[in-house]
Amino acid sequence: MLGEIFIATFAGVLLGLMAALMPGIHSNTISAMMLAISPLLLSYFSPIAIAAAIISMGVCQSFLDCIPSIFLGAPEADTALSVLPGHKLLLEGKGCEAILLSASGCFFALLFSVAAIMPTIWLFTFVYPLIKDYIGWMILAVVIYLLAKEKKLWAVIIFLASGILGYFTLEMHVLKEPLMPLLSGLFGTSMLLLSLETSTKIPKQSPPSVELKKDSIMHTITASLTGWLCAFMPGLGPSQGAILTSQFTKTDSKSFLFLMGGIGAANFVVSLVTLYAIGKARNGAVVAVSQIMESFGGIELFLLMSISLLVGGISMLIASPISRAFAGIVAKVNYSILCMGVIAIIICGVLALSGIFGLLVLFASTSLGIAANISGIRKSNMMGCLLVPVLIYFMI
Repeated sequence: MLGEIFIATFAGVLLGLMAALMPGIHSNTISAMMLAISPLLLSYFSPIAIAAAIISMGVCQSFLDCIPSIFLGAPEADTALSVLPGHKLLLEGKGCEAILLSASGCFFALLFSVAAIMPTIWLFTFVYPLIKDYIGWMILAVVIYLLAKEKKLWAVIIFLASGILGYFTLEMHVLKEPLMPLLSGLFGTSMLLLSLETSTKIPKQSPPSVELKKDSIMHTITASLTGWLCAFMPGLGPSQGAILTSQFTKTDSKSFLFLMGGIGAANFVVSLVTLYAIGKARNGAVVAVSQIMESFGGIELFLLMSISLLVGGISMLIASPISRAFAGIVAKVNYSILCMGVIAIIICGVLALSGIFGLLVLFASTSLGIAANISGIRKSNMMGCLLVPVLIYFMI
């Protein structure tokens, strides 16, 4: 049994690498595929081994999925906002450092979240039932605060426009992967097209090195608490959580990447706790685990938490060499050609996964992303594409 779990864990790491490095592929997608063929898998492997593979894949991806976002400008839902500060560091020759910062945030938030597992269980067992009916109003209050603080009409326009686009995109059940064209356009292709206009050149990337400052401890705690908040409020992901957190903490490009990574890892770990404490999964991979396993008690929680720590350590070790490999490739390619190549890959991926309707969403979201860039507002306002559908879900 133990040997089977170890093999499944390392298989999950390999799947996580694939999900992290290939734009358009997410651990949730692979988890859904594994769930679909689970009757076949269960004839060869135990449920806990399959669960170990899925959790390992999810943890590994949370450490490394910023790589295509930063180097290629091809974001997932959890990494959309990391494109902006990550790309800035990339143009300064610090792309590898950006990857290591995000991975460091993941690692420390993972440690903190696992250490704080008992109070987390208490929160979801006793506090969550008291506030669950008011979650929609809480999100609405935060959105109003964020827009009021922006003090720009364009911010409201972009927020609402992206929200309307996001709502109809998610409601179009003909799209298999609606988030890919939506987020790739808003945060990916729009930025790449503007980069082509400015003749951007990527400098040689420096070797990765990260000096953790005193405020790293506070950012770790903040990231973990925000990860818990995202689990409390279904529909809020790491990117939306980072928007909220950045309003109350001082963050530069480096600390924001550290924070983003930490929120993603903490949110994934807390999703396991919500499954144990209230029987609800807040993550696609954890949903698959809940349906494959007949029961999920304290022993299963302890085992999967231990696997998460192991995979977190492995992912932290491989983050540096993988970022150097990516930096070597990027440095040898003309940036304009790279941008056009990535745009072509995104278009082909959208066509393959979401068809002609997905391509229309990609064109619409790209136009909106360009408008947001030209208007000079915060790109985080485009996260209305996910916040507005969540609000509609809770308020109507």
